[in-house]
Amino acid sequence: MGSMIKRFVGILLLSLFARASGTDCGKWFSSDCLADSDKRYDKGYTNDIKEQQSFWKQYEGYWINEFLQVNNPVTGKDFTQPSFFNPKMPYSGIPYKLQRAFYNESIVGSRYFSNRVYIYPPADEIFCNQTIPEGFLNVIGNGQCGVNGYSEDAGLYGTSSYEKDGRIQFLRSTGKYGANANPNSNMTAVDELTFYFAGTIEPSGFVNVFTGTFLNNLTQISGTISSFVQGLPNNPILNTQVFLMTKVTREEWLAAIEQEYESANVLPEDRIDVAGIQACFSGDACLTEEEWCTADPECSSSPYQEPDGTLKAGPIVGIVLAGVVVAVALIVAYFDHKIRQLRKQARHDFARRVAQSVTLTPGSRQLSPEALAAEFKKIDQDKNGSISNEELWEFVSSGKLGEMTRPEFDALYAVMDADGNGTVDFLEFCAYMSLCKADFNEAKDRMSIRQVRASFVAPSEASRSSFAEQTAQRYSSRVSMKVPSNIVEEDDKEEADEQNEDQDIEEKDSARQE
Repeated sequence: MGSMIKRFVGILLLSLFARASGTDCGKWFSSDCLADSDKRYDKGYTNDIKEQQSFWKQYEGYWINEFLQVNNPVTGKDFTQPSFFNPKMPYSGIPYKLQRAFYNESIVGSRYFSNRVYIYPPADEIFCNQTIPEGFLNVIGNGQCGVNGYSEDAGLYGTSSYEKDGRIQFLRSTGKYGANANPNSNMTAVDELTFYFAGTIEPSGFVNVFTGTFLNNLTQISGTISSFVQGLPNNPILNTQVFLMTKVTREEWLAAIEQEYESANVLPEDRIDVAGIQACFSGDACLTEEEWCTADPECSSSPYQEPDGTLKAGPIVGIVLAGVVVAVALIVAYFDHKIRQLRKQARHDFARRVAQSVTLTPGSRQLSPEALAAEFKKIDQDKNGSISNEELWEFVSSGKLGEMTRPEFDALYAVMDADGNGTVDFLEFCAYMSLCKADFNEAKDRMSIRQVRASFVAPSEASRSSFAEQTAQRYSSRVSMKVPSNIVEEDDKEEADEQNEDQDIEEKDSARQE
């Protein structure tokens, strides 16, 4: 029983430990899930950019961007005029007039594609007649200064973020924005009408920060851009720009590009072919699926993983108490069962001992008051009118019962001593014998059958049946007992087993007496 209880307690503690260290959150017995209050931990929360913030539904599409003003707020220099270009110094200058830009903004689920074309009109004659500084150029591409314009592409590609807040984090920029494998840039929808962009172009440290707001029934966006270079004293602003974006259809967008090419007299070899191209103007600038999945929440692992839940104090106490109650109940049930077994065995053995000792009146199977009194006096050796513990132990140990264990005897005496005064009087003895009635009758019947079998010595097989009937009638007249048919019909094997049992009992008694 002890080992069983230990196993039960061990299993209970093991289950509690397992639950405490690795249970699911959000159960009645465990802590709340972070996902219930923080969408970053919610695996079911969408990674779709447009579903996270409705601003992007209106932003997606084709736009024509006009730069209305570009100047340096400190020096007042007008950047709408051309400046010489140094191929070794990115963003050193553009030898053309102020450009128009054409944006194709596409969003597919968690991925953002921005493909843009910048078209510059040719510089004026005054600029082209200036002396060109050493290392600089007054044209880009194949055209002539003051005659031909120029175009260049630019691209931004990004995904929704693990923050799930409508922010786009950029993985790569191309063309005019610099070929960066991992630009430190992002664009955030502040609300349904406003967005914010912050981007750094490495390794130059050139930074753009701009904001935009929807106007005119969501058909235009107006905003400002501030540009500076990190690392310069006080990070002075290089220029500020005011822009106005107008949303158009794809057909209008393509037609406006062609018209701008013609107006700026851009040579065919310097034009960006945008017809039919939806992404990656720069050819090999497109991201591979492996590169997308370095940051795309749809195919990468989020740093925001729901931790294992912890058991709440209340359920832990409840489980422990329930375990204790179950353990106590098992212990009580076990000992109650053992006590019942001891009492039953003790009652059975005592009835057999009395059956060995008592003499019944002819024709009766019941103990008469006289027989009970005689048996009581036989056990009460000191004749003081009560049976002591030692007297009863001597009685049950003196017959052919085999040895009754002490726990069985203690259980027997505890039941017989109903008032608990340490002795058994005649009334207590009679009351206990009434409980042993069935055991007594069974023991007496078995003793009678054994006596019949002991006298059952037939001269031949032919006369065996009649001889058994005569013998059974003779003994039944003495004890008025009807022999159960199943006992008479027992085979030789059962008879041999009973003889072996009697022999074992006699050997145990002999050993105990020695």
